[in-house]
This record gives sequence, structure tokens and C-alpha cells, in this order.
Amino acid sequence: MKNIIKALKLVMPIAPFRMMLYLLVSLPGAILPTVMLYLQRFIVDSVANVNQDFSIFYYIKPVFMLIGTYMVLKLFSLLSNQYMEFGYFRYVFMGLDAKIHEKSDQLSLEYYDNAQYYQIVQNAKKASMFLVFTANLAIMSFIVICNLLSVGSYLAALNPILIIFVVLVSIPVIIEKLQGAKYQSNLIQDTVQATRRKKYNFDLLAISEYKKELAHQGASCYIAEKYMESCKEANTKEWYYIQKMGYNSLIFAAVKSVFHACSIFLMVWLLVTGNITIGGFSILLTSFSALTNAFTQLFNHAGEILQTSVMSTSFFKLMDLEIKDGEKDMDENEEIARLEHVSYKYLNSDEFTLKDISLSIKKGEKVAIVGENGAGKTTLAKLLSGFLLPTEGTMKLGGVSREQLHEKSIFNKISAVYQDFGHYKLTLAQNVYLGDTIEGNTLKQMDLGKIKNALEWAGLSFSINPEKMELGREFGGAEMSGGTMATLSVS
Repeated sequence: MKNIIKALKLVMPIAPFRMMLYLLVSLPGAILPTVMLYLQRFIVDSVANVNQDFSIFYYIKPVFMLIGTYMVLKLFSLLSNQYMEFGYFRYVFMGLDAKIHEKSDQLSLEYYDNAQYYQIVQNAKKASMFLVFTANLAIMSFIVICNLLSVGSYLAALNPILIIFVVLVSIPVIIEKLQGAKYQSNLIQDTVQATRRKKYNFDLLAISEYKKELAHQGASCYIAEKYMESCKEANTKEWYYIQKMGYNSLIFAAVKSVFHACSIFLMVWLLVTGNITIGGFSILLTSFSALTNAFTQLFNHAGEILQTSVMSTSFFKLMDLEIKDGEKDMDENEEIARLEHVSYKYLNSDEFTLKDISLSIKKGEKVAIVGENGAGKTTLAKLLSGFLLPTEGTMKLGGVSREQLHEKSIFNKISAVYQDFGHYKLTLAQNVYLGDTIEGNTLKQMDLGKIKNALEWAGLSFSINPEKMELGREFGGAEMSGGTMATLSVS
């Protein structure tokens, strides 16, 4: 329940006007079925008590009204479904994507050295889909509740004893769906790891970046074997719950039969005793199916909401992570960096990677950091680049304590050329532009002249316009060798 409330609080403010419009377009689907029941009763009672004093139009008019109401109901149903997908869902998805990117941009690189965090980030995008489903299921459930209240109120107005009829129809459905939702939730929880392993092994066999290495090492058969093992594990667990749900369905089918028989007996008794007319009896037959379907929908939605709220947990884990960032900007200073007795320990690690490091780097100095594998060279470089905060000791960049510095101001003053540089499947011009995109807090406009100058300076000249030259064969472009690519800045 906590996740459901958090999901609604997160999703509802993203596009409130569109959500209200979606709700308004959906509401006729809750009210018009009751209007149709009223018209149906009127038509049947009119035919059962034909009066020659009335013209044929008196009997035909409610038929046309019933047809018209049905057509309007279908129209609003179509509008609701189309608007849900194209006018509401897409905007919520974009809003959630923006929240993921905003949060990821604010988080320190320190989190990315934690395997558990990396998995949360990867799953957050997938979880956003379940957040949208949770919000939409809540809206759909509200519409179904309105429909139940509308039909139930009309039947109670027809005859108060029909409240018993509504209860008899609803109780077995409620109990069955609550039990089924519990089984479904347990099934998802018990098979999540096996499903992940299954997908991971499948990706190893299907994605091109792994293909060359697996083929060269002759490991494809082993990975295929692991894939089949994960399939068997998932199937075994799924079959266990399918059996339990099957037995559960048989038991409740018998219970529902008893309750439904009682409902039909009540309907017949009301007709025979004159408490309802033939028209009333006809709408009870119609309502029997409508109420059963409505309660089934409602509790299907409840079960699905429970499932989607569980699947959206990764999104909330990402949003709840602490952001460590200062407010000061890094200034020009003769002393670029000063470390005094700095030590660093990675999250979830018991040992320090760096211990009691003190050094000073002044403007214009060239410093080489050497050492054995695992000595902490990369960690020290990350500290000096502003990516990490010291676990112990003091570190100043540009004369200001690292804890007080705004991270983006550090990256505006410090640049780096990485051994494992980024190569993005965009155009060549866009790859160069990514080296210098921000001015203040806004995106710069791409300057093609500066980009061409940067390419000429790097000794890269091509006959194709860099704005048209796609990198990456997956999108029909060219692939440049690793030795050709470099990190370029156009500033």
C-alpha cells in the first residue's frame, strides 16, 4: 500500500490536466450503463403492457434512445482508450524519464562503484512503466467503483431488498480475487531471480557485443546450457503456483455456483411475489453479468496494482538515494588540488583503497601517478577529478573544500581524456558536441563551425559532412576504429 500511495503522489503531478481529462472522458463509462438499464426496463414493461391508446412512436422512442446511449458509451470508451495511450501515458512516461535523468545527473560517481546501486539504476527505467500502470489501474478502479455505485443505487431504488442480490453476486468474486492476487504476488517474488538469469543468459547469446568473444572462446554451448537451466527453474516455480491457482479456482467455482443459484432464486421470488416487474426481472438478469464483471475487473485491478507496486520498488530506491553536493563554485587558484591525510573506502567495502594520502598539485604542474595494480591510482584520479568524496581527511580543489563544491562547477574547470572513452551511436558532429554542451544551467546550441575546427585540429577530415555521418552500424552508419576516436572539446 505504501508503494501505491508513493506511485500516485509521483505520477499525478506530472500531467494533472491530462489526467483529469482522461478521468472525465472515462466517467461516462461508469454512468451510462445505468441509463441503459433504466431504458431496458422501460421498454420491456411497455411491451408487456401494450396500450392501444399510445402510438407506435411511444414504444419505438426508448429503443432509439437505448441504441443512442449504447453508441455514445462506445464512443467514450474508444476516446478513453485512445487518450489513455496517446494523450496521457506518453507524457507521464516522459515525465518519469526526466526524473530518472535528473536524479542520475545529481548523484555522485561514488554510487556507480556499488554493484547494487548499478542494478537499481538499470531497473529504474523498467520500473517507470509499472508506475504508470499503477496510476492508470487506480483511475480504472475508480471508474469501476463509480459504475458499481451507480448500478447498485439504481437497483436499491427499484427495490431495497436487491442490496442482498448485489452482495450475493459480489462476495464469491471478492474472496476469489483476493486469494488469486496473493498467489500472483508470491509467484512474481519467487521467480524474479530465475527470470533475470534467464534474460541475462539469453542476451549473452543474442546481443552482438558478446557474440565475438563467446564464439572465439567456444563458450556459446555453455551459456546455452545455463539459459536452459534458468528456463527450467522458472518453469518449475511457475508450474507450482499454476497448480495451486487451478485448485483454488475449482473450489471457488463451486462456491460461486451456490451464491449465483441463491441470486437467481431471489430474482424469481421477487418476480413471482410481484415485488418487481418483468422489466425489473430483465434488468436483474443483465445486472447479474454486469456486476460480476465489474467486481472481477475491480479485484483484477487490485491484484495488478499490488504486482505493479512491487515491480516499481527500484524507481523509489533510486529517488530516495542521498544527493551529496555543495553550493560553492570552483574558482581559479594557483593550487589546483591539495589532499591532507586523505583515505578512501568504497561503499560496502571493509578495507581502504587509499590510506593517508597527502599531496599538492599547483597550476601548470605535470604529475604522473604510478604504482602496482590495485594500489589505488584510479581511485586517486577519481578523487582529483571531483567524482568521489574522501572517506577521511581533507581535500581542497581550487582552494575550496570538496564537500562545499557544487559538482558541476568542478567539471566546468577540470577535463579528462579517459582510456575507456565514450563512443556514442550518434552523428560525428553530435559526438564532438557532447564534449561541451552546458553553459550555466542550459544546453548550448550546436555550433557546426566550432565542431569542424575541432575535427581539423585533431587531424580528422572526412568527405562526409560530420552532421550527416552516423557512427554505429546498428543505425546504418559507419564504425570508426578505437584509435581514431578521441574526446574533443569545442570550447
